[in-house]
Amino acid sequence: MPTRQAAKPGRIIPLPDISRMLTPDRIRRYPLLLLAVTVTMYLVGVARSDRWIEPNGRIIGRDYLAFYMAGDMAGRGHIDRLYDPSAQTAYQKRFMRDINPQWTGTCLYLNPPHYAWALSFPAALGYGPSLILWWVASIGCFVATVWLWRRWGSPVRAGAAILLAVCMPAWFWALAGGQNSFFSLLILTVFCTLLIAGRDAWAGLALSLLAFKFQLLLVPAGLLLFKRRWRALSGLGVGGVLTLALTVAVFGWHSIADYVALATQLGRLMQVEGFDVWKQHSWHGFFALLGQGWMPAGSVRMLVAAASVLSLVLLGRVWRGAWSSDSPRFALQLSALMMATLLTSPHLFHYDMLIATLPAMLWLRASGDRDVTVASAGFKVLVAAGFVWLAMSGVVADAVHVQLSPFLMLAWLVFVRRVIRTTP
Repeated sequence: MPTRQAAKPGRIIPLPDISRMLTPDRIRRYPLLLLAVTVTMYLVGVARSDRWIEPNGRIIGRDYLAFYMAGDMAGRGHIDRLYDPSAQTAYQKRFMRDINPQWTGTCLYLNPPHYAWALSFPAALGYGPSLILWWVASIGCFVATVWLWRRWGSPVRAGAAILLAVCMPAWFWALAGGQNSFFSLLILTVFCTLLIAGRDAWAGLALSLLAFKFQLLLVPAGLLLFKRRWRALSGLGVGGVLTLALTVAVFGWHSIADYVALATQLGRLMQVEGFDVWKQHSWHGFFALLGQGWMPAGSVRMLVAAASVLSLVLLGRVWRGAWSSDSPRFALQLSALMMATLLTSPHLFHYDMLIATLPAMLWLRASGDRDVTVASAGFKVLVAAGFVWLAMSGVVADAVHVQLSPFLMLAWLVFVRRVIRTTP
């Protein structure tokens, strides 16, 4: 049975032998079976659709409707109404009037103005063609991400992880829903790749591209400040200034003020249709779901803040010591950074969990080192548990009001911390 040396000299902690459960054959079959079932069910729904409307009344690429609306409104010069939730509802009711008169929901657009400007170009093609183009671009981003992953380490190990990523429910939800998770995953992968290569300034510039989803930018930026990586911060600052200049040049200062005003309403807007709290996988989702119906909103916010602070303190302990991008510890530290980014995010749905494949790939990059490899059994347990949970978390969390994802991510941070303490 494999063992690992703990922090205290002379103490041995046995690790479970899971080779009988996680056989190579099962590792290949289960993800493929899940993907086949999911795709089959979706294609049956698409085949029964009429004019982009599925049998359940939802439009194909439902989440993309918000992006299309933003691009269309920006392209028509109606940016002044984009951050008015009532105007968004009115737009979607008009859009859906002829193809589904029973439409009652609203897919809210919560991203910044410059993102709406970028979306105006595909939106000019119309909903159907722009959605197809969006799908092609999403797959292209994933192909580019895979290419970077394969450059990190052994193609054999990378192939197994890529198969896992494609077969994750989050991969399919992000693609079918028309979400932007593939773009976020690529940007974070480029950011990590550049940091590993020692190109801090370019890494900061790449990170600035996440301004369209700022909740994924905050923790990495905070870590760069914590570690005093001034070149990376300068690159991030340059990207931020360019983004701000573009927004002001195209839409004016008032668009930024409107966006900030909408952000202050985020807590209330999260309660509207389409933002089911059981879909949230971060600390926010856990405490909001746990306290739903009996815990005051202020108490929920305090608990989320406390849990987030504790998670960030643990992340800080992972990053203690010198910054060394050529050490096997560095990839482990980056994997902890990515996991903490998800764990503390105020807005983290099923499709965003696609980003959880990045910490797994970073672990595989580090596993070539002998001192890291001996702890691989614990890594397999966490990945297997996370994969199974993500496949069923929606049904379980909705039924029993329990969201286990934060604890799996917290376990990842603790496990990485313990491995780093024994890694030179």
